[in-house]
Amino acid sequence: MKKIIIATLLSAGLIMGSTSVAFAAETTSASTAPVTLATYKVQLTAYNTALVAYDSATVTIKAQVVAFGIAVQSYKTAYETALVNYKAVLKANGPATTPAQYAVLLAAYNTALTAYNNATVTFKAQLAVFTAAKQNFKLAYDAVVLSYKTTVNMRENLRKAINKAFEVAIHNANATLATAIAAATTAEQKLAATTARQNAVSVATAARKAAIDAVGDKPVKPAKKVKFDADHDDSDNDDIKIDKPAKPVKPAKPIKR
Repeated sequence: MKKIIIATLLSAGLIMGSTSVAFAAETTSASTAPVTLATYKVQLTAYNTALVAYDSATVTIKAQVVAFGIAVQSYKTAYETALVNYKAVLKANGPATTPAQYAVLLAAYNTALTAYNNATVTFKAQLAVFTAAKQNFKLAYDAVVLSYKTTVNMRENLRKAINKAFEVAIHNANATLATAIAAATTAEQKLAATTARQNAVSVATAARKAAIDAVGDKPVKPAKKVKFDADHDDSDNDDIKIDKPAKPVKPAKPIKR
């Protein structure tokens, strides 16, 4: 009966730390540290923290995808608009044959160049924000996946230890029953031994359920990595590459005669 009580306590996790000592040869390897409910709960908390960080990074990167896509379009639009306006001036004024004509073309060129440079500065700033957000997202994703795998492995090992302790409790109950039956000389003694075995099984079963319930449900698996396409090129490649438009060409100065 003493063995049954000890095995029952082990299965309930009340002396889970001793499980690895009592059943080291059966439940653990030399290179694997025993998992207790306390250590698992610590890891579960770490995973939940990583999951929150990943969810936050996901929200941020999705917002940055939108912002960067807008910045790309604004950049192209600003350049194209400036170039169209500049070409319109060129067409209206013709080649710079006089200083006055050159001054008009130069003013149009400077306007176009300023618009282009301003758009470039804005684009580069948004690109830097987007790149940082993308890096943070990748780090958060790698961290949450690693933490999830660690948590699930610890949970599985803990459940195995609980089930193993339960098996040992049942084995001990059966062994105790066999010994008692062999030594029994009366029907009453045999009935008492059988009843004791049933009680031990009931206690071990309840203890196992309580221990499993204490472990809790399997952690929620993080969502698959988000694919984002800020430049709308229908590619899964998340590296944004934009062909930089050429600057407006400065008009040639009038030839001195």
